[in-house]
Amino acid sequence: MSFFRLKDLIRAVRVCKTAADERNVIRRESAAIRTSFRSVESQDARYVNVQKLVYIFLLGFPVQFGQLECVKLAASPRFSDKRVGYLGVGLLLEEQELVTLVTNSLKTDLNSADDYIVGLALGALAGVASPDVARDLADEVVRLLDAPRAYIRKKAALAAVRLVRQTAELADSFARHVRVLLRDRHHGVQLAAAALAVEVVQRSADAQAETGALATEVLRQLRGLATDASPEHSVGGINDPFLQVTLLRVLRVAAQTPEAADAANDVLTQVATQVDGSRNVGTAVLYECAVTALAIPSAASLRLLAINLLGRLLADADGNARSVALAALAAAVVSEASAVQRHRATVMRCLRDADATIRRRAVDLAFALVNADNATSVVDELLRALPHADAELRPSIVRRLAAAVTLFAPSLPWYAERMLRVLASAGGHMNDRDLFRFPRRMASDADASLQRRAARASFALLARDRSQTALVFVAAWMIGEYGDLLVAATGEPSVPEPADAAAALGDEALVLSDNLPAPTPAAVVRLLADVAAATDVPSSARSMALTALTKLAGRFAAHPTVVTAINYALSKHTRASDAEEQARAVEYSRLMRSDLDAVRPAVVERMPAPEYKEIPYDEYVLNPTAMRMKALVLATRPAAHSADLIGEEAQPAAAASSQTVVSDLLSLMDETPSAPAPASPQPANSSDAIADLLSTTSLSPPLSAVPTTLEPVSPVGLDREYDVLRKHGFYLTLKPSKRPDQPDVIDLLATFRNNGESAISDLSFLVAVPRSQKIHIHPPSGQHISVGSEVTQRLRVSNPSHAAIRLRMKISYNSDGQHHEEMLDYSGFPSSIV
Repeated sequence: MSFFRLKDLIRAVRVCKTAADERNVIRRESAAIRTSFRSVESQDARYVNVQKLVYIFLLGFPVQFGQLECVKLAASPRFSDKRVGYLGVGLLLEEQELVTLVTNSLKTDLNSADDYIVGLALGALAGVASPDVARDLADEVVRLLDAPRAYIRKKAALAAVRLVRQTAELADSFARHVRVLLRDRHHGVQLAAAALAVEVVQRSADAQAETGALATEVLRQLRGLATDASPEHSVGGINDPFLQVTLLRVLRVAAQTPEAADAANDVLTQVATQVDGSRNVGTAVLYECAVTALAIPSAASLRLLAINLLGRLLADADGNARSVALAALAAAVVSEASAVQRHRATVMRCLRDADATIRRRAVDLAFALVNADNATSVVDELLRALPHADAELRPSIVRRLAAAVTLFAPSLPWYAERMLRVLASAGGHMNDRDLFRFPRRMASDADASLQRRAARASFALLARDRSQTALVFVAAWMIGEYGDLLVAATGEPSVPEPADAAAALGDEALVLSDNLPAPTPAAVVRLLADVAAATDVPSSARSMALTALTKLAGRFAAHPTVVTAINYALSKHTRASDAEEQARAVEYSRLMRSDLDAVRPAVVERMPAPEYKEIPYDEYVLNPTAMRMKALVLATRPAAHSADLIGEEAQPAAAASSQTVVSDLLSLMDETPSAPAPASPQPANSSDAIADLLSTTSLSPPLSAVPTTLEPVSPVGLDREYDVLRKHGFYLTLKPSKRPDQPDVIDLLATFRNNGESAISDLSFLVAVPRSQKIHIHPPSGQHISVGSEVTQRLRVSNPSHAAIRLRMKISYNSDGQHHEEMLDYSGFPSSIV
C-alpha cells in the first residue's frame, strides 16, 4: 500500500516495533513512489513524493531514483513546489554534475520579480553550487548584492561565500562589494558580509592589497557596537555579540600590517576592558578579542592583556571556556611563553579536571610550558598525573615526558629518577629510542654510586610490577650489568626476598632513595628466574632475563650455591617452545660448563658504553599545537614548481620495491619503467633490537649496511642534507655530491628516518625527472625502519644540460596498521650543484 500524505508515512514508521518492520514499510513506499514517478505526471503527486523522499533520506535509506524529480519540481512556477524541490536538490543530489541540471531554474528564479523566490534560489545556490554553476551565475549574485531589500542582500552575500569557496577566481568580483555591505545598517547583512570578507581576503590579491581599508571599516563597526546601545540587538547586556565575534574574526585576516594592527589596539583594548565576562555571551566576545589580539602584530601590552584574558577564562567554572582557553594558550605559547608561564598553576590544576577534553588540552599546554627553569616542578606534576591519565593519552604523554626529561634534565640522577618513574607507571608505551637511551647513559655517564642506586631501584620496581615491558627490559639490563653493585656490601643489611625490597618503595617516594635495601644474591637470582619463567612476560623479555642470569654467574662467582641456582634456572629453558628463548638457554648452559670456567669471566664482564647515534627530538615534540599551526601556514602557501614536471615528459626511475607501485607514476611518464632493483634483506624488527640489548657481543642497535653497488663519492663541498619531508615523525633528506671527473653527474643520498612512535614497513620510493635528465636508483638499505633508526638509498642523476634538478617523488609506507602515501616535488638545490 502507498501513503497519500507525508504524515501517514511518518505515523506508519513510528508505530514500527522493529527495524525489520521499518525497512519493510520504507521498501514498499519506495516501490510505490518509483511507480508513481513512471506513471503519474501530476505535479501534486510529485510534490508529495519528493517530501516523502526527503523524509526517507533522513532515515538513512537510499533515494537516488528521485533526484531528477527534485530538479523537475524546482522548475515549477509555484513557490511551494520550488521550496520542496530546492530542498530535495540540496539533500538528494549526490553528483556535482547533476547540479548543473538546475542551472536554468536557478538563473530564472534569480531574475524573478518575487523576492521570496529569489531568496529560495539564493539559498539553494549557497548550498549546492558547483564550480561550473558558480561561474554561470556569478553575475546574477553580484547584481543582487545591490538589491534594495536587506533580505536579498543577506542571502546574496551568503551565496557569494559559496561561490568564492568553489571558484577562487570569482573573489575579485565580490571584493569591491565587501566594504559597502559591512556598512549596511541591517545586522544580518553585516554578518553575511563578514563571512564573505574572510573568504575574499584569503583568495583575492586585490582584496589583500586593500586590507588596510577593510580593517578600518571593521574597526569603525566594532567601535560603534561597543559605544552605541541597541535594545533590539542586545543579548545579556552586550550589543549584538554575534556580530562582534564575526567582525573580530574578520579583523584577524585584515589587520596583518603594522599600521592596521596599531589602529586596532585601541578598539581591542576597549572591547577587552568593557565587556562583562560573567555571562556566556561576554565570554565568547572576550575569547575572540584575545585570539584576535594574538593573531595580529599588536602591541606587547595588548598581547599581555590577551593572555590575561585567556587566563581568566582558564579559571572559569564553565568547561567550554576552559577548553577553548587551553587551546588558545597552547598556540600562544609559541610567541608569548613568558606571559603564559604565569598561568602554569592553573594549567596544572586542569590536569585533574573531570572533563576528558580539558585534561587532554591541559596535557598539551603543560608540555608546551616545560623549559629548563621549571622542568623539575612541571615534570613531577605530570608524573603524578600519568597513572590516572586516559588510556589513549598515555602513549603521547610517555613520549613527551621522555623528551622533556632528556632535554631539560639538570643532572643525571634527576634524569635517572624520572625515567624510572615513567617506566614504572607506563613503560609499556615507551618507544625504542627512549628506552635504549637510558641504559646507554647509565653505562657511559653515571658513577658507581648512581649505578648502585639505579640498579637497586630497578630491582625493587621489577619485584613490585612486571607488567610494564619496558621496565622489564631496563631492569634486567641493570641487574645483569651491575649485579655486583646491587647486592649488599660487607656489613650492609640486606633483604632476603624481592617482595621485601618492593615494600620499601612508596607511591610518592623517590625511587633512587639511598634508603632502599640491598637484596641478597639469592634474591636477585630468584627474581630473574621468576621473570624468565613467567607466562605474562613477552618472550623477548624472558630472553633478556636469561642473559642477565648468565651475566650474574660472573658477578656472583664467589657464591657457588647461587651459581648452581643460575645453572639450574637456565637448564629449565633448554626445551622452551620459543626458538629464541631455547637457543639462548642452550648457549648459556654450555657457557656454564666447568671446562669454560676460564673463558666465562671475559664473556660476561661488564659491557662498555654502547655506541649510539643520537637522534635529536623533533622541534615540536613538546608542543604539537605549534606543529599544526606551522603545517597550516605551509598548506596555505602556493606550491612552487608543482606543475612544471607535469608539463614536461618525464623520465621514469627504477623502483626500489614493487612493480605495482611503479605503475602508479605512469601518468607522469611516457616510457616503460625498467625492472625494479631487488630490495636488500630487511633489518631486524624493534623487539629483536631490544632483545639483543643484553647480547654479549654488541649493545649497538642493528643498522643496515649501505649498498656497495656505487663507487665511493668524493665530495666537492656540496655534502649537506636538504630537508624534503617531515610528517608524522617520518623524515626524508637528500644529500647531493659530485665527482670532479664527472661534472654532469649528481649523486644523491636519500635518508629515511623514523622519529615517530611506530615502526615503518614496506617502504617504497619512486622518483621521476624531466626528459633532459636521466636517473638511476640503487636498492635501499632496507624497507623496514624501526623507531629511532634510518635507512638510506642512493640515486644518480645524469644532467648533461646542467639544468636545475627537479624531482617528483612518491613515497609510500605502512605504519601502525595504516598505509601512508606522499606525492611531492622538490627543486630546492642551489645552482652550484648543477
